[in-house]
Amino acid sequence: MAMDIISKEKKEIQWRGLPSTEIDDIEPLKAEHMQVRARIEKKAAYLKELEEQIVGIQNLIERNERLFQDTGTIPGNGVALPFLLIQTRPQATVEVEISEDMQLVHFDFNSTPFELHDDAYVLKAMKFDNNATQLSPDPSGHGPQSDYLNLMEEENGSSIYQRQLQCGSPSTSSAQYQVGCPPGRGPSSLPLPGILKARVKPETYS
Repeated sequence: MAMDIISKEKKEIQWRGLPSTEIDDIEPLKAEHMQVRARIEKKAAYLKELEEQIVGIQNLIERNERLFQDTGTIPGNGVALPFLLIQTRPQATVEVEISEDMQLVHFDFNSTPFELHDDAYVLKAMKFDNNATQLSPDPSGHGPQSDYLNLMEEENGSSIYQRQLQCGSPSTSSAQYQVGCPPGRGPSSLPLPGILKARVKPETYS
């Protein structure tokens, strides 16, 4: 009765029929359905990315364990996770400012194009995220990992600058990153007092 399907008058009950559905009532439901579906797809893509990162780290650990078993030594030229890889041209003059507490790093590329890659991107490019990839070390120095590193060094004669950093967002000609992101200071915070300045000179590749 509340939905106006039937009516009752004294002892007489009458069938009034099912309520008609207007098009205007369907459109909001369609819009809500599309929004929910988009959120699900976004979360599914994010979950897949996290799964690939886990596989990449696991494969990296297994590769390092095999290297240690074969050589009995730990390589001293490794890069700890997490890290940020910054790629720019060899002719670029990069100004680097690091705060004394090592919490804030500012890069100024002086209008030179640059690219930023995190450790997840590098591991994926080195095929560490593939369960079927053969990750055993190649004595010849070739393979998906070494070939990618060589490509990063040789492509367009670019130089690579690495920093173990977290949190941050790049701008068009400079990038500022904060390690650990202490409370009250976001990625866009101004440089801290007492800056250690360094100027990266252009490198020449033979």
